[in-house]
Amino acid sequence: METFLARKLKHYRLKHDLTQKQLASILYVSDKTVSKWERGNGQPDIETLKKIAQLLETTIDDLLNEREPVTYFEYKSPLVIALLPILHIVIPNIPELLRTYGLRQSYYAILRQMPKAKGVISCGFFSTGILSVGIFSRGLFSIGVLSLGAISVGGITAGLVSLGHLSLGLLSFGNLALGLVIFANLGIGYLGIGNLIAAKIAVANQAAGEFAFSLGSEVTEKEILEALHRLQQLDIPALANRLLVQPVTTALESPWPILLLVSVVLLLSAITIIGIIIGLLKLLENQRRAKSFSY
Repeated sequence: METFLARKLKHYRLKHDLTQKQLASILYVSDKTVSKWERGNGQPDIETLKKIAQLLETTIDDLLNEREPVTYFEYKSPLVIALLPILHIVIPNIPELLRTYGLRQSYYAILRQMPKAKGVISCGFFSTGILSVGIFSRGLFSIGVLSLGAISVGGITAGLVSLGHLSLGLLSFGNLALGLVIFANLGIGYLGIGNLIAAKIAVANQAAGEFAFSLGSEVTEKEILEALHRLQQLDIPALANRLLVQPVTTALESPWPILLLVSVVLLLSAITIIGIIIGLLKLLENQRRAKSFSY
């Protein structure tokens, strides 16, 4: 019958491309002994167990008590709102994952088996929440490498208001941006302002579109505002003028709309970060308690 030790020993041997004879020479035993252990027959003596534990980068206690490696740390707040915990954090234990699986495994598949962080404030590899942070993140306010939210911030982002390297949104800010209204280095939209812009209504260093103003290099804010005022005198669609061009012009003329947007993003970021720091402190406290109980 295969035991926990047998599985761990065989996994280590195969992961490192060792034969039973090679592993036996490391442990100073015969290959028949290693074969016997891998079949679950017999148990190493205490001195050999010490060598095996060192080899597997674990403890004798974990081997004898058949404890699987801890591949993630989790904290879930006992307080709940609308069936969601106030705070839920799931963090992969990267050092343990590397020790256990090496570099040959599909880590995406392994990480998908972990619990998904889901809470009012959530943080994890896969994270969903009202305020969410993760590699793959979804939320009303979302920060992530891949981020989806009403307000979305990160690397590749999508949302009503989207801020990212590659950004998709109704109001989109980014190096590369797609959206209804875009502010970008390179972008495609209905109304666009930036460096290289293709849009129905465009104001940019180099602009392409039905109503486009190419301003050349070294563009100032004053020149952009002048171009927007001139656009309003053209025969652009009345609805687009009223709902897009005029509000954008007003927002650029007054600092308050931009300051308000930045303030909202910073406030939500601060609340999220403070919540996650509190969760991490709780997580560390729980880990210390668990270790003290095991001694």
